[in-house]
Formats: sequence, structure tokens, C-alpha cells
Amino acid sequence: MSSIFSGASTLTDVGNAIRLARKSQKLSQTELGKIAGLSRMPVYRIEAGQDISLRTLLSILSALRLGLQMQPLPQGMPSAQALQSAFAHLHAEDAE
Repeated sequence: MSSIFSGASTLTDVGNAIRLARKSQKLSQTELGKIAGLSRMPVYRIEAGQDISLRTLLSILSALRLGLQMQPLPQGMPSAQALQSAFAHLHAEDAE
């Protein structure tokens, strides 16, 4: 399972990888949430490709006994600025 996040570059990719890891460990979303010290909702949200906090993501990964590894993106992948622009609408509500 060490390569489960290979190529994960979108929230959907990460959510799908978490779902696969959870199911391979025969856990429900509720059970995973409980192990992570969370409710079921953050597990549902990330698996649905929705945004969650980094702290919540790390809690879920820890509960699955997975780590986060960062590596340079291959050419052609979106830049941090492009991603920030693409997801700006998620934080627009916070400013209001």
C-alpha cells in the first residue's frame, strides 16, 4: 500500500486513495472517523473530493497508518498559483 498516493494531484485523487485504503482495511467511514478522533463527515468529505483541513487529513492518514510524502510535480502539472486561483471560491465565503 506504500504507493497508494502515487500521482495524487487533486482532491478527487486523494479521496479515491483514502477510500481504497479504508476499504482495504475493512473500515467503514464511521469507524475510520472514530479511530482518527473525528466524526464520519470529514471522511465522507475527503472521499467525495471535497476540501478538508490539513490537520484533518493528517489525522485520517495516521488512522490508516499512512504518511504524506511530497515530491516535485512532473512538468505540466498545475502550479501553486493556478491551484490557488482554481480554489479561490472555497475561501471567498470565509472573507464574507
